[in-house]
Amino acid sequence: MENGSLAIGIDFGGTTIKSAVVNGAEIVHRGTTIDTQSHGAPELIAALVGEILGLKGQFPAVVAAGVGLPGIVDSVRGIVHQLTNVKGWTETPFRDLLKEKTGLRVVIENDAKAMTYGEWKFGAGRNFTNVVCLTLGTGVGGGLILDGKLYRGSSLGAGEIGQMSIDRNGLPGNYGNLGALEKYVGNAQITERARRRYAAAGKDPLSVASPAALAIAAREGDPVALELWEEIGTEIGVACANVVWLLNPDCVILGGGVANAGELLFTTIRRVIGERTMHVFHERLEVLAAKLGTDAGVIGCAALALSPPESSSF
Repeated sequence: MENGSLAIGIDFGGTTIKSAVVNGAEIVHRGTTIDTQSHGAPELIAALVGEILGLKGQFPAVVAAGVGLPGIVDSVRGIVHQLTNVKGWTETPFRDLLKEKTGLRVVIENDAKAMTYGEWKFGAGRNFTNVVCLTLGTGVGGGLILDGKLYRGSSLGAGEIGQMSIDRNGLPGNYGNLGALEKYVGNAQITERARRRYAAAGKDPLSVASPAALAIAAREGDPVALELWEEIGTEIGVACANVVWLLNPDCVILGGGVANAGELLFTTIRRVIGERTMHVFHERLEVLAAKLGTDAGVIGCAALALSPPESSSF
C-alpha cells in the first residue's frame, strides 16, 4: 500500500455518521458509528475529531479526510451553511476546525455530490465522461460529472434534481417551487401515497408501507403496488428526461433505498426517457443502478480528499 494512498471518508447522515479508512474503492477499516441526533454541534465535532485521530493513529499513512454532509455546503471555503435534519449547524467553518485539530488535509462536500464522485471514480459511472446521479431516499439528491469533472455550479448548488418541478401546479416544495420531484418520491411520501391508495382500493394497507415492502408486494403481483411503482417511475423518468435534454449525459445513475426496487422502477424510467426525448439523446444513454451501495459516501469522500483541485468545476 503506497504512502499517500489512504484517506478517511466520513458519511455524515441525518441519523448516523459512518467513517472508514479507504484505499481507492477498498474499505480498509471501518470506524465507529456515531449517533448524529444525540449530540449538539460542538459535541459532534469533538466526536469526529476523536474518531479521525483514532483512525490516523491506527493507519499512519492516512494523509487526508473527506466529509460528506446532507445540506448546504460551501466546499470552497469549507463552511457548512445548514444541515438537513440536524440542528445547530449554521455558518460553521467545519473544514478548518477539523484541519486544525487533526493536522490532515480536509475536504467537505454535499453528500449527494460525494456519492456521485465515488460512483464516477469507482462505481457504475467509471467508464463515462458525463454522468448524472440521483440519490433516492428520505429526499432526492443529485450530482453531476460534466466533461470528467464534478460540477458544482456558480454558487456550489448544482445537481439538486429533487427540487426540479414535475408539475407547475403541484405540491408545495420546501423552497417555493411547486411540484418538486422530492415531494412525490421521497420515502415518507411513497409510504403515505401507499396508505391512501390501499385505503381507496378498499384493501388492508401493508403493515409497513415502506418502499421496500411495496417492492416485495409488487414482485408478488399486488396490483396496487405495481400501479404505484409505475407512477413513481414515470415521475422520476419525467425529471430525468428534462435533465437529459439539458445536459445530454452518457448515463444516469440511480442510488439510495428507493432505487432498490430495481427493474420495477428502472424499466419505467427508461421507457419515459425514451418517449420524451429525441433518439439522438437517448439511444446510447445508460440508466444504471449505483454499484457502491451504502459505501458510496465514504468512498466518494475519501476520493475527493485525495483529488487535485482541477477534478472539480465551479
